Amino acid sequence: SSGETRQGKQEEHPSGILERFDKDAARVLFHCHCFPPNPERFPLDPETGMYPGSPKFLSDFASRHGFDYATAFSPFEVPVGRCTSRIDPEKDGLAWLQDQAEGLENILLFASLNPESPDSGDRLAKARQRGFTGVKFHPIICRFSIDARRHREFYQLLNSYRMPLIIHTGVFSAGIPWPLEEFHPLRIDKLANLFPDIPIILAHGGGRAFCREVLGVLQANPNTYLDLTHTLHKKYAWHIPTSELAYLSKLGLNKEDLDLVLGGTFLRILEKGAK
Repeated sequence: SSGETRQGKQEEHPSGILERFDKDAARVLFHCHCFPPNPERFPLDPETGMYPGSPKFLSDFASRHGFDYATAFSPFEVPVGRCTSRIDPEKDGLAWLQDQAEGLENILLFASLNPESPDSGDRLAKARQRGFTGVKFHPIICRFSIDARRHREFYQLLNSYRMPLIIHTGVFSAGIPWPLEEFHPLRIDKLANLFPDIPIILAHGGGRAFCREVLGVLQANPNTYLDLTHTLHKKYAWHIPTSELAYLSKLGLNKEDLDLVLGGTFLRILEKGAK
């Protein structure tokens, strides 16, 4: 059924919007967080009988809304209070995601890792062996610094794999204090410069705080890319991509550019890394 805005106005269903574009081009629902059931915060969905946040829910959601693939980020291994997309620190979020996503052919796995962890290199190697597509960084939630030289061994391994790395950019206002200098976009600039074979995706365009710095990083480094989630429309939603898709459909972009924005660029990154 069609989505409802907060004002109660009916909006077109995402799959209907996608039908305006070339159906032969693959579509990717990008930047999706997965996590164990949290009934108090995300009750059981009555329509599907599944919990939001589960890979099965994401797989079904993507298919119903006209997407061929969806990227699933493993839950952050952090204490209670850091975020909702989390799992207890003593548990293995990567193993949980792989187990829950087994048999879901439209789900592309991303490993949420902390480069400061002593076993980060080993976990990266295992993630690649298990078929993970890329790596997710959230330096604020996981409380680490983006330091290209201090974590050189981890980045050298990632560089050799040519796996995409998506990094949260912008201030994360969830009551989690973390110094801005630890995750400033200029740190990503140095990382991209030192490791040119890592495709680096800058999530959210830096937000209002760092949008200009992110544009500078993108302009200076050919191995960097922009993730548009939560940047296209003031009515962006956490769960339904209706507003952003509707906004894209009205920009007057040609077919080639629309294909790239809706998944083509990301799929090219994967194809390049596989060679």
